[in-house]
Amino acid sequence: MLNRGVEVIIHAFKRHVWIIVLLAFYLFVNVWFLVTHPGSIFNQPERFGEAISIYGSRDGSLYAKMAWQLIQKGVYGYNADYPNAYVTPGQPFYLAAIYKAAEILNTNHVMLTRLANMILNLGIVLLIYLISIKLFKNKWVGLVAGLLYCMHIAPLHYFRTALTEIPSIFLFLLSIFVFLMALEKKKYRYHLAFGIVASIMLMFRATPAPILIFAWGIVLYRFGFIEGVKIGFIWTIGPLLIMVPWVIRNMLQFGHLYLFSSHAGGPLLGGANPFYTIDQGQLVAEAVEQGLSAEEYGKKRILEGFRENFPLYFSWFTVGKTIWLFMDQHGNPDGLGPYTKDFSAGLKGFFKWQNPLVILFSFIAIVLFRKHRPFMLMSVVVIIYIFFSNIFLTLPRYGLLIYPVLCILASYGFFKAGRNIIALTNKSKRV
Repeated sequence: MLNRGVEVIIHAFKRHVWIIVLLAFYLFVNVWFLVTHPGSIFNQPERFGEAISIYGSRDGSLYAKMAWQLIQKGVYGYNADYPNAYVTPGQPFYLAAIYKAAEILNTNHVMLTRLANMILNLGIVLLIYLISIKLFKNKWVGLVAGLLYCMHIAPLHYFRTALTEIPSIFLFLLSIFVFLMALEKKKYRYHLAFGIVASIMLMFRATPAPILIFAWGIVLYRFGFIEGVKIGFIWTIGPLLIMVPWVIRNMLQFGHLYLFSSHAGGPLLGGANPFYTIDQGQLVAEAVEQGLSAEEYGKKRILEGFRENFPLYFSWFTVGKTIWLFMDQHGNPDGLGPYTKDFSAGLKGFFKWQNPLVILFSFIAIVLFRKHRPFMLMSVVVIIYIFFSNIFLTLPRYGLLIYPVLCILASYGFFKAGRNIIALTNKSKRV
């Protein structure tokens, strides 16, 4: 029995040796990046609001401050010393758990956060590989997709911050993998696990919520209406365990059933600014002047914009925002800015062009190879995410959540195109 187990391990190692090599290489790159760009080691909780460079951004520093406040005072409040529901509890509790562990281990909370994110970053590469195998039965598609992700600068930047990017991407891919396992194994425990993982993911980042409706549509098609409804009820166990306590807390605390957060208006108004030609402060001032909330004024601007200047607003809510979702106005990928002085011109050029080429090739592949069912379903996931993201404010870091899926689509498109070219070449030779 022991020999059999050893044989299985050796066989698995030989079969997947290249992903192990890639993970080892990416671990080295992550450690190298952490050593060469360590940032500051900060242990003054009372000044977290000032620690923007240490935690990655103002949001990161406020998440850090919030986590310490949660531990020290038991107060759940973002950018406030009183309770609020401004952000969902995923990231604050994730950081609070790490900081509490840092206290127990008597180590630095900043470094422990970065190490935890680094582990999740490696897990993202592994999940890209496993999802590709599940979808296409091809480890090379997964390997190339993982490599494309590893070559993006943003994950190397964000694993060093206190922002939601790395945990959200990991949980999003884990949700997809568990969902594929549930479809394959046809056992209720996998559907239960999917509901729980997806609910945790939504507590970090709510944008993928509409994708769950599409996932349930797949279940209905695959298993039939009665079984699909049964599975849908099993999925609800996850939200009951993870999300309902948050909703009840908000109801008791604020008298409002906030499913995700109380912060909803600003992103809508921010997205109602075609190509960001108007200062955001001016838009807020206009909303106040007209006696409207940010959400109300955002809706008004969008409706008036489509009526009075349809070409501008249509181009902005389709192509314009999609571009802004993955790169800034200069064509740079998210995460490159802080290191422009550290990298050579050649390395900066590589990071700048790798990002749009992956995105471009993935969209070309979506058009060319849409008839392949697993590929088409993953393409729909991308389209749903982009559609709902484009309703609100779009920033390059928001597009990172779907970027691993684009890597998978681009990798499959690369292999499919290569096979078609080889087949055409062989056919012409026979003729």
